[in-house]
Amino acid sequence: MLREVLQWLVTEKDGFYIDGTLGGGGHAAYILRSISQSGRLVCFDADPQAISFCRGAFADELARGDKSRIRLVHGNYAEVCSNEEVVARSTKGISGLLLDLGVSSYQLDHPAQGISHRYDTALDMRFGGSGRTAADIVNDAEAEEIEQILQEFGEEKFARKITKAIVQRRRLAPITTTVELRKLVEETVPPPVFLSSLAKVFQALRIAVNRELEVLEQTLRCVESMLAPGGRIVVISYHSLEDRIVKNVFKEFSSFHRSSFPGDVDIPARAKNLSPKPLLPTPEEISENPRARSAKMRVLEKLP
Repeated sequence: MLREVLQWLVTEKDGFYIDGTLGGGGHAAYILRSISQSGRLVCFDADPQAISFCRGAFADELARGDKSRIRLVHGNYAEVCSNEEVVARSTKGISGLLLDLGVSSYQLDHPAQGISHRYDTALDMRFGGSGRTAADIVNDAEAEEIEQILQEFGEEKFARKITKAIVQRRRLAPITTTVELRKLVEETVPPPVFLSSLAKVFQALRIAVNRELEVLEQTLRCVESMLAPGGRIVVISYHSLEDRIVKNVFKEFSSFHRSSFPGDVDIPARAKNLSPKPLLPTPEEISENPRARSAKMRVLEKLP
């Protein structure tokens, strides 16, 4: 949804923008083309491979040193509100934040992080290099936690059955690879729903490992207070759990709250929800990029 992102995100050519999910740098490249020489863009990604790739892709701009309009930060977008440059520049307000959630095509097509079930690799799933891995969860977590993860983050109806199979299998030997987990799911759920359940299991573990939903809500709440008047937050989500959080937070920020008690102060809306209904990819984009078919974009604008 590149055209839509630029249309809704970049409203001030001299502004200060944040790309919280750099990935392969596609959105960042077009944001740079849309801002002036006075504009600035700070990009975050927890994946060191994404940072390394984009250092090459933006080598000419980065070579300008202090005059460079782009800065690459190796870190999760959860660090946006504590980043020194962001905090310093936010005194004048952030012009826009972009979050293109989920997993990048690069991560799906490369086996290193164990995010995709299509490759035989270590069961890791971390976007960065620290914290609990997916293997840690399936081998060490209590059955109740595993079942809850599969139910809440995967909305998997066979969560209990899969959890029971995981607990039984790990008593014999640790589950350490994506193929081992894939075979376990294949042996546990009915064949007609195997691929659906497999995708949900991997999604649920990835969300749990990276605390994706918690980080998303925290970031939306902290960035809203740092937006300049007219500044915008643009979020592209790919499943209902993410979209629900974005929808509810945007609704809260754009709602007038009348006091329930005499003498208390009414709370006016702080922002305007520019997308009460999510913006969807065009049929042409879906035909060019099938992975875009589940994308939903929402936009919030800070009021004066």
